[in-house]
Amino acid sequence: MNITSFSPEVAEKIRNVVIFEGLELEELGIGLDEIGNDVLLFDADGLDLDSVDALEVLAGVQREFGVTFPEIDQEFIENNCSTVGRLAQTVSLQIEQKSAA
Repeated sequence: MNITSFSPEVAEKIRNVVIFEGLELEELGIGLDEIGNDVLLFDADGLDLDSVDALEVLAGVQREFGVTFPEIDQEFIENNCSTVGRLAQTVSLQIEQKSAA
């Protein structure tokens, strides 16, 4: 798997379970159809999630997929979690590395 690819199943689970259900976005008036793979998660032009949401998303991803991220900081979030697609790439790579070990 190269860095630009990801499992559609991973992206769907991140979108549905971790973000939409986990952050209870329906209660905020955000529909599941508004969370595409390319929607910015932490930007006012996208979902505009905050830093607490970021930590909840990453904790949910680690729980749902059994992966761990060694260091979670602003740079990690910006580089690996800007969109559902980018986060799915990061998770897919972690899953691939874990299964190869």
